[in-house]
Order: sequence, then C-alpha cells, then structure tokens
Amino acid sequence: MNFIARICLSTIALVFITGCSDESASHSHNETEVTNDGHDHGHDHGHDHGSDGPHGGHILGLGDEEYHLEWLHNDAGKLTFYLLDATAKEDVTTTTNSITIETTVKDEIKSVTLNSTTPDAETHNCFEAIDPVLLQRLELVGHGVTAKATVQIGETAYSGEFEHHDHGHGHAH
Repeated sequence: MNFIARICLSTIALVFITGCSDESASHSHNETEVTNDGHDHGHDHGHDHGSDGPHGGHILGLGDEEYHLEWLHNDAGKLTFYLLDATAKEDVTTTTNSITIETTVKDEIKSVTLNSTTPDAETHNCFEAIDPVLLQRLELVGHGVTAKATVQIGETAYSGEFEHHDHGHGHAH
C-alpha cells in the first residue's frame, strides 16, 4: 500500500475512533433531556415556558394551554408525566387513569399508554411507563419523528405536540 493510501486510511480510522463517545451511559438523568449521544439536550416540548416545571421537568402545552404536562425521564427509559394547570405551576387531577403518547416515524404510528402511578385512586395526576423505544422516539422529534400527548379531562380530550428545540442549552452530562 502506498504512503498516501496509508495516511488516508489512518485518518479515517482516527475519525471513527475519536468520534462522539456515549457519555450518557454513565450518567443518571432526572430531567427531561432525551439523549443517547453524549450531547446536552435541553428540550422544552410543546412551547417554551422559559423554566423547568415544578417537578424539575419540561413543559408540554395541552389544547390552548388550558392544561400542561410536565415530563421527566431517566436513562432506563422510565418516563414520568405530571398533569398541571393552565399556569404550568400547580398539579391538577383527572378521573382518567392513563394518558397516551403517539409517535409517528414515516408512516409508522406507535401509540403508548402511560398508566397512573395510583391506579386505584379516584383521581390521577402522575403517569409512568418504562419504554426505552418511546424515549428514543421522543429524542428524535424534529428529525423525522412527530409526537403527540393526549389526556382525557372530563368530557374533553386535550392534546399537545412535542417539538424539537435547540440542543445548545440544557443539562450537562
């Protein structure tokens, strides 16, 4: 092999070896950043309220912002959603014991139900699921993936679209 070919191959190998490391594998997250590539991902989904929600998560508006969902996750794929009021500051409840997250990739639609953390209670505020695939899909919102949350409150179904936001701010890994 000639000298120039060896330099080219060495350069290519060096690029692959020193590329992005998976730093997130060694960090635990109690925030709503969705990551698997070692970069900061501060996502405010739905619309930007300028700050974290009362539980430390990010805010997603429902309907015409009559309600909000605050969502958090960890690296194991556990997603937690809290139902909040119109100001996105106070917890509210619903008699429905689950919420639905629908993601679309190309023409494939996946619907996931997150059940209440208190399934036997009369009212519900907190909903959870362990679903690494859903977490990965939420990470890709704005990159060929769309996602929508739907909550039944009284006789009305309230929905909110997740939106991709700038990755330049957020929580350090």
